[in-house]
Amino acid sequence: MLRQRPDDALLPSPKRPRPLAEARDVLAFFDHGGTAYFGYRMTLAAKLFDRSIAGILATNGALTLPEWRALSQLGLRGDASVRTLADGAAVDRAEASRAVSALAARGLVGRRENAADLRSPRFHLTPAGEEAFARIRQPVAAFIAHLVEGVDPDRLAAADEVLRAVIGGCLADPG
Repeated sequence: MLRQRPDDALLPSPKRPRPLAEARDVLAFFDHGGTAYFGYRMTLAAKLFDRSIAGILATNGALTLPEWRALSQLGLRGDASVRTLADGAAVDRAEASRAVSALAARGLVGRRENAADLRSPRFHLTPAGEEAFARIRQPVAAFIAHLVEGVDPDRLAAADEVLRAVIGGCLADPG
């Protein structure tokens, strides 16, 4: 199935994510298990967040999550190799490569040779990619702002510290 974008480019529609569960079902045992189940709660939050973002992407840009991760990294970094994109999203290089290839096929990403390493080209957003990034970033940012609306800034900073500690711990001891 193809969907029409405002710029008249026909793009394949990504699969629609499964509908979200009811809050009462998800939160039924949220307070059980103490810190031993912190990882479970974090995984659950990440899965629900990804599903919500996938829905926003389906509505606003016909991108998959891996494509959005590559597009947004290039929008923030300026340019990057597949390895850099994979490392930045904590995914394997094959997934990052497929995402970049799909974006390039749509004219959203361009490729430059890397003089320092000819085996590792650098990718960048094209003007169409910059437009797509700006357009899709708005509803994503609005969704995230809605999620944390009313949360004290000090608590958000503390949550950021916890996430940084978890990520750092996982990277230091992946097994």
